[in-house]
Amino acid sequence: MRVTLVSCCYEEGDFSYPLGALCIQNALKGKAALANRFVSDDPAKAARSIHSDLVGISVYLWNRAWFDTFVASLPKETKVFAGGPEVTANPGSFDLDRITFLSLGEGEESVPQAISQLEAGEVPHDIPGIVTKGQKISYACPEDLSKLDSVLLSGLADPFLRKSDSVLWELTRGCPFHCGFCFESKGVRSVRHFPMERIKKELDYLTKHHVHEIFVLDPTFNMDKERTKTLLKLFIKQAPGIHFTFENRAELLDEELVSLFAKLDCALQIGMQSTNPKALKLAGRAMNTEKFEHNVRLLAKYQVTFGLDVIIGLPGDDLKGFKKSIDDAISFKPTNVDIFLLSLLPGTVLGDTADELHLSHNPESPYLLVKSDTMSPSDIKTALQIKRGCDLFYTKGQAWPWIDLATTLLECTPHELFDAFGYWSEGKDDGDIYELQDAFVKEALLHLGKKKYWPLLGSVMELWQGIAYLIETGDEPTITLFWDPNELSSLKKDEIDAFLKTHPKKQRTYAIWMDEGGNMQFEAVG
Repeated sequence: MRVTLVSCCYEEGDFSYPLGALCIQNALKGKAALANRFVSDDPAKAARSIHSDLVGISVYLWNRAWFDTFVASLPKETKVFAGGPEVTANPGSFDLDRITFLSLGEGEESVPQAISQLEAGEVPHDIPGIVTKGQKISYACPEDLSKLDSVLLSGLADPFLRKSDSVLWELTRGCPFHCGFCFESKGVRSVRHFPMERIKKELDYLTKHHVHEIFVLDPTFNMDKERTKTLLKLFIKQAPGIHFTFENRAELLDEELVSLFAKLDCALQIGMQSTNPKALKLAGRAMNTEKFEHNVRLLAKYQVTFGLDVIIGLPGDDLKGFKKSIDDAISFKPTNVDIFLLSLLPGTVLGDTADELHLSHNPESPYLLVKSDTMSPSDIKTALQIKRGCDLFYTKGQAWPWIDLATTLLECTPHELFDAFGYWSEGKDDGDIYELQDAFVKEALLHLGKKKYWPLLGSVMELWQGIAYLIETGDEPTITLFWDPNELSSLKKDEIDAFLKTHPKKQRTYAIWMDEGGNMQFEAVG
């Protein structure tokens, strides 16, 4: 039986590592080919390029519609099976008259058994996690991860270990928390770790293949402190040239862990979601606010790069609460704030209780919230406008070092700035973000009658924009400032007028570069 596994990644580059499909291909031990496609590809054309007896599809939120068209375009005699998070969460939405079987949960053990039964002329049956028409729903979950062969060490992932792309690396499966918006909320509570010896071999493999960026797939990397310490020390010693991204629970951090993160080239992503206690409680997202704030400020103290997630439309939250959450998030000085409109995912606690909680949402993937008792469609539209402004001005524009100066001089809160910038920048998305920031801030200062502050704020912005450009591209820019860059870099929002009184303007051009020790250097060139 000719078997082809088809993945459909979001886009080429950092989002083109088909880990789920690779895991199944590895489990099938050479019995399947892998065809990697992208959402931008024509699904009907992709279907015409497949010539197999059995096609397996890896379905996520972002590629569900693509695969619906893909399957409809396959020859009717071609058998199909489907797996992935969307299948596990919403099996009832798949047509089992067309799809031979569904793989729910983790399919490394169950899919090979199902294919063996198909090859024997049987309908797959009595296999946990395999569902055919008329069979009861069940889920597969390999308890002992040491029995699963390594995708990396098998060599199957080699075509995707490109220096310019990110690699998804599994260290753990399962999550002990009950966040109602997450696919894990009704999943397996037991946390299962891959063996440390395997992790060491895989890390060695990745370093020898010159991988430059790894996204660690672990819902809560720092849940087990001792294991986290062991892993961080391993990464610091063996992989100094790799950039890591981790998902962490802020409340579980402490100074010892933060100091280890500070020694590694890494970024932490933290799910704050909201600072509205009622919304967090209804979402099953318990938070120790005092610990959260203390530990996030520790990250800033140790200069660890981190980002925060915020969700629009959690049950019990309103537009006022969302705006406060944005302002609170910005106060922690994250390098990025990722804002998401609530998805009522099937198979999650919130998805299953949406009617009870009066959360109206789109019934099709990605199941986005339409309205709630506390957020009208108009409120959601406003929140999305703030999100757009924050995405552009703050995250893309790397505004975190100078956002306090900007909001102080513009006499506004962060969410008000993002809202205004979101409207102002409509139709200008393709423009250079730094030029857009300059034009917006300068225009706003002139409108407020604060023209005299533009040389100072503009110089601070120019300084940090130049630094961001150097870090992002490696190219060494020149910048024009009215004051010494070292003085500007430490300027606080409550020192603005005093600084102007004691530091006369003197326009000069500076080159920015990084020395061999990784230290930022500024040199006057004019």
